Amino acid sequence: MRPLPAVGVILLMVVSVAAPVAGFAPPAQTADGSGQLPQITAVDNTTNHLAIPASDVMSTTYNRSSLDVGVAVAAGSRDIRSDYATTNFERQFFQQDSELARDRLVDETLTDIESQRTDLERRHRVAIQRYASGAITATEFLRQRALVDAESRQLADRLERVRTAAGTAPDYSLSPDQRFRLENNRGVLRTYRGPISQRISAETAGTTEPHAVYVEASAEGYMLSTVADGRYTRETYLGQDREPTAVDQFAQTDDPLGAVNTRAESLYPWLYSEQYPSVQAYGRSAIYQIQADHPNGQLTAYLDGGTTNVFYETQHLELTTVDRSEVATNVNGSVRVRVQQSFESGPLLLTVTDNSTGATTDATVRINGKRIGTTGADGALWTVEPRGQYTVTATTQAGDRVRVPVSGAA
Repeated sequence: MRPLPAVGVILLMVVSVAAPVAGFAPPAQTADGSGQLPQITAVDNTTNHLAIPASDVMSTTYNRSSLDVGVAVAAGSRDIRSDYATTNFERQFFQQDSELARDRLVDETLTDIESQRTDLERRHRVAIQRYASGAITATEFLRQRALVDAESRQLADRLERVRTAAGTAPDYSLSPDQRFRLENNRGVLRTYRGPISQRISAETAGTTEPHAVYVEASAEGYMLSTVADGRYTRETYLGQDREPTAVDQFAQTDDPLGAVNTRAESLYPWLYSEQYPSVQAYGRSAIYQIQADHPNGQLTAYLDGGTTNVFYETQHLELTTVDRSEVATNVNGSVRVRVQQSFESGPLLLTVTDNSTGATTDATVRINGKRIGTTGADGALWTVEPRGQYTVTATTQAGDRVRVPVSGAA
């Protein structure tokens, strides 16, 4: 049996004190986000969030997913192939009668996973570039996001089953190099899947009610946000802040996870005042994850050791915790529309009522001409606010229409 390495490959801990780490000075943040400074937007009374710099945004729109047989079939086909490959690996692995033969099979499987992961990275990058440049529609971009999300989960499942097989085989353990390879892949794959991309998969398969998704894109990044089930969710990726070939600055310190914690606290000060996150490193990938459940929701962010910046982030906020203020209202005949905003690309509450009685009114809502949804019996609709100036249009079942010009949140 191969001896276990003295130092564990997976570094996972909750750091109780976020004191500055010797040898690591977190870069200062400036308003214009110049150089390698992080694109973190400050928000009052809740977590800050990752955002595409305004000067980099090339496309913004809303999109509603619908049943897409092509996506469902493609995802299902990939799932079948992945399950077959995994089952075949497990069968062959336990049939081997030597450590050398098992090592060879594990190495071949990891190489196959890495090859597929590389192709996944390419498709992820190309989809962002093509959507930002206008070569594909938002619908097609979200379709690609759903497929990348599904495949990253399938590959992650294969990795987990390799680990499980190796851990249960008598007189066998993975080599340190194999453990690092496995963890490197796990870390990268985590940054290609997210809660909104997964939800889009379910919506296109017809298993979940579709909701409007607000989409932004730059040449190297995207941001998706939506409101569903009483929560605001956002998913943001900035490719320019991921430099996998650069020197891992956190790893150069005496306490890499402490350095990550110091950096993360400078980016998310409100979070650290409420709840210290767990901090995890993934092998030698220079990917560091912080994760926390806090009073307003959940945050998961991934920092790159080369840039020390957050390059991928997912957030959930409970709508009951969101601060908002009324910014616009308009009346047309007996119908009144109120607009209450929170922060840029954050939750937006629209209410439609009878101006005379105050009774709620069911209406179809559009923003900049895009159908968002209906207010329903309670006369209210939560959605996501777009950047800049926009126009809310509410049309009642009786045909009354109210337009409300709005200046976006700062």
